[in-house]
Amino acid sequence: METSVERAARNEAVFRDANELIERKLSDLSLVEGRSPFVCECDDPGCTEIVRLTLAEYEHVRSNPVWFLIAPGHPVVTGEIVSRDERFEVVEKQGRAAEIAEQRDPRS
Repeated sequence: METSVERAARNEAVFRDANELIERKLSDLSLVEGRSPFVCECDDPGCTEIVRLTLAEYEHVRSNPVWFLIAPGHPVVTGEIVSRDERFEVVEKQGRAAEIAEQRDPRS
């Protein structure tokens, strides 16, 4: 039976996959200036909040397979915040959630 941590980690990985697709499309369209919309990757499966980052900021988040992008103040159940500013926070997954994040990393 899947635990709530595993379910949350899989949900977050789905949002990360969506953001990877957004980034590829932005690059294809040469929309690389300014801040682009990405989907919050928080623990809430119903979250649809948009977070705006530059492509360089997004690449920084993606540089670690256990880091996830979330909107400020959104739930963090399966990790801890490693970076924050007024526009977004970066959460590092831990334990089983980190294992799932690494297994499902589209860049590995």
